[in-house]
Amino acid sequence: MNSSFQKILKDFSLLACVIENPTDLLYLTGLELSKGVLLMEPEKATLFVDGRYLDAARKSSHFAVEPIEEGIFPENFLGRIGFDSSFVTYDRHQALCKQYPFVEWIACQNPLKTIRVCKTAEEIVSLKRAADLTAQGYRFICGLLKEGISEEELAFEFEFFCRKKGASGLSFSPIIAFGENSAYPHHRAGKTLLKKGQVVLIDVGAIVDQYRGDMTRIVFFGKADPKIIRLFEIVKKAQRKAVEAVQVGVKLGWLDKLVREEFRAEGVESLFTHGLGHGIGLDTHEYPRLKWDGEDADVPLKAGMVFTIEPGLYQPGLGGIRYEDTILVTERGAENFFAGVE
Repeated sequence: MNSSFQKILKDFSLLACVIENPTDLLYLTGLELSKGVLLMEPEKATLFVDGRYLDAARKSSHFAVEPIEEGIFPENFLGRIGFDSSFVTYDRHQALCKQYPFVEWIACQNPLKTIRVCKTAEEIVSLKRAADLTAQGYRFICGLLKEGISEEELAFEFEFFCRKKGASGLSFSPIIAFGENSAYPHHRAGKTLLKKGQVVLIDVGAIVDQYRGDMTRIVFFGKADPKIIRLFEIVKKAQRKAVEAVQVGVKLGWLDKLVREEFRAEGVESLFTHGLGHGIGLDTHEYPRLKWDGEDADVPLKAGMVFTIEPGLYQPGLGGIRYEDTILVTERGAENFFAGVE
């Protein structure tokens, strides 16, 4: 990691950088910590933890471990020190300034994003395992669809199935939406009961080895309204086109534009109310964001990136359609973790 640390420090012109986000600490140290500070310097890193974690961290950390109670910096530690402004609160920043007045604190937004964006071979294995279990859970609850079952029953059954099969948790609360509820992208599964002729939107994800699965599928329970079937066909076509366009060097925003062009040609672009996708890994929503006008729009695809492609069309009073796969960028194009899952 030393070369990565050096790049971060050079990019921000820093003497050192402190990392406090528990997910970043997990990524760098392999330890699950609710609280801790990793001090990254050009040639070394030191992990500071309180008494709850001290002995365990010293046994398993590949970095030097020190008690946080004794402080992070000696008084002669002068210079520009970075902190993650996307995680550190204003109150925490003020406390750092008060505790270490000799330090010049420099805000660095999500400093590890360029390190974490391309997954290692081990991370990809874990992401594939999470995807596989997510697909198993999806297929299981599809077998439970019947008149009178509730959204929240299916959500519970998905979680119970995944946990029995080894998941440590869920990537997010399952989004199970029947009928008109599917028109709300982040609908929370409730007591709505399934009826014949309804569309069923299922957006689920399981956590395996700390890594997240994420997939959305549509099921038509009985004969569906031709209008919602048309939206489904449009979304599937646009989503497939975006996946096929994934190549090293392609800019993220262009994938989103491609989908919007398809929707515009069909006269439904106004029904697409969110970005095309997001990075995924230890967090369900990670850098980068796939959107034509977002801050990541000009980021080129690199081998090892993993993100979702999930276009959707939502028409209040009728319903919504979203189709989501998790994609790995390879030198040959896209590898779809949910290929064959319908």
